[in-house]
Amino acid sequence: MCPTIGVFCYRELGYLIKALQYNLPSSVKLLIRDGVVLEKALNIARKLEDKHEVDVILSSGGNARLLSQNLKTPVVDIAITGFDVLFALKKAQEFSTTAAIVTYQSKLPHLEKVKDLLTVPPKELIFAHPESIGPILDALKSEGINTVIGGSLVLEAARQKDMRGIFIYSMDGVERALDMAVQIAFSKHLETEKAEQLRTILDFAYGGIIATDKSGTVTVFNPSAEKITGISRHTIIGQNIEQFLPTTRLTQVMKTGQSELNKLQAIGEVHILTNRIPIIVKSDITGAVATFQDIGSIQEAEEQIRKRLYEKGFLAKAHLTDILGNSESLLQVKRQAALYAPNSSTVLILGESGTGKELFAQAIHNASSRSPRPFVAINCAALPENLLESELFGYADGAFTGAKKGGKPGLFELAHAGTIFLDEIGEISMSIQARLLRVLEEHEVMRIGGDRIIPVDIRVIAATNKHLWQMVEHGVFREDLYYRLNILTLVLPSLRMRRTDMALLVHKFLSELRPDLTDNEIKRISEQPGFQDYDWPGNVRELKNFVERFSVLLTPGTDAHSLFESLLVMVQSERILSDDDEEEIENVLRSVQGNKTEAAKRLGISRTTLWRRMRGKTH
Repeated sequence: MCPTIGVFCYRELGYLIKALQYNLPSSVKLLIRDGVVLEKALNIARKLEDKHEVDVILSSGGNARLLSQNLKTPVVDIAITGFDVLFALKKAQEFSTTAAIVTYQSKLPHLEKVKDLLTVPPKELIFAHPESIGPILDALKSEGINTVIGGSLVLEAARQKDMRGIFIYSMDGVERALDMAVQIAFSKHLETEKAEQLRTILDFAYGGIIATDKSGTVTVFNPSAEKITGISRHTIIGQNIEQFLPTTRLTQVMKTGQSELNKLQAIGEVHILTNRIPIIVKSDITGAVATFQDIGSIQEAEEQIRKRLYEKGFLAKAHLTDILGNSESLLQVKRQAALYAPNSSTVLILGESGTGKELFAQAIHNASSRSPRPFVAINCAALPENLLESELFGYADGAFTGAKKGGKPGLFELAHAGTIFLDEIGEISMSIQARLLRVLEEHEVMRIGGDRIIPVDIRVIAATNKHLWQMVEHGVFREDLYYRLNILTLVLPSLRMRRTDMALLVHKFLSELRPDLTDNEIKRISEQPGFQDYDWPGNVRELKNFVERFSVLLTPGTDAHSLFESLLVMVQSERILSDDDEEEIENVLRSVQGNKTEAAKRLGISRTTLWRRMRGKTH
């Protein structure tokens, strides 16, 4: 709505305003209420104010005085200047040598200043109510004074008594008043817009907001504050904060002038996180403001963030029913895993490479109460130490050159309320072992380069194919960390320990890879005795790779048995060759006193390939 000026006038003043033809800005609206005085004018003005239809009111004399005393809306009074008085007196002298000035409730202050300029000063009279104007004019008329100067009511009464009336207001005075009203209307309209904007911000702010003036009287109490505290804003606004919420400490903040940030506070049964700051204007403390959030809401919001991260891919797909096998050794481990799942204690999964350690980790997570939460997995051997540390613990803004602006949460943070799976835990350095121990003991992390402790609620499942206790005895694995990890232990059987499951696994893999084969063909292949005769040192992973290679090479007309035998011989040859390679690598490393760069050069391979083959040896 555009800025609006409400004009309350009576006849003569209305005629003058219309005759003025004031050049009003196009964005400003003039709302004229003519012919209304005093109580009637006040009643109309109150209705306009209640509906917020006017920004400023323009009036004069008794109207202006009554309106300004009873309304919150700014009232501009069309003032009577000394020039107006002189001009009216000069005009009156054209008709009579004597004149009277009749005004409402008080005499004109300007008249005293110009009396010395007048040959015959006019008689001054005042009226307290419109009904008293008639008797005053009758008295003047009896004295022989037939010319009166005044406002609209005086002029109207004078005409009724055949007296000459001179209007005391001038176009110049009205124009000045209109100029002022326009300026105030623009300012008030802008102020109203800002106030409405601020009100909307406060009303829709997620957190509670309370503000007081310097005496502690509540001036702001937004809907979120109502919801969190259970106190109605209509009850508390205008009251002293100590009366309703003495624990807000806003009075103390005003006394000390010091902010209090991120403070825990209880309001009844509700626990909040609050910030309190003094309001300082030109070095003077004029009040205080508190912003706060229900800790439960903060946790809920955090949970939503975690849920979105979960939806992006931090999820476990496998369940215990997905782990195939009917051998007693496997069934026993599955029963044990099902017992571990409801518990939040750390699980250590031991087993050779390829036995399905991550599969069991996912299944334990999905069988637990944490299943709706993130499942975050990382292979500790796949990353260099410094990169692994930043991935696990995250880093603060500016922690190192090239760090992401604003920092980055680590995997422990992202796994909050869920499960983190640390595969190949035996490969982490001693320094990372120390940090991991703190996470397990204190359930909190600190980002690299950070200064803030972040609490985390996680379940840790670790896995390794190494003998951790031997590593403890050799001084390369912390004993205290070993005991923190080795709480619920799950030892996975190798494939050679569950040979009766091989046919079932081959049938599953082949069905997925070659859906074009009949069930009888798949059954014949899966029951090849060679599957159980070979030890499969790479376990299920090696078996799956073998079946995948077999499925690619099994073309129409190919004898499945012959193909199987030839591939099995090839696999065994590769294993022998691999053993020879390991012996050669060990010999070369001894000859160069363990210098891996020089060893790689002599072997004609890259340092990365050397590292990978050495890793394969340990597995």
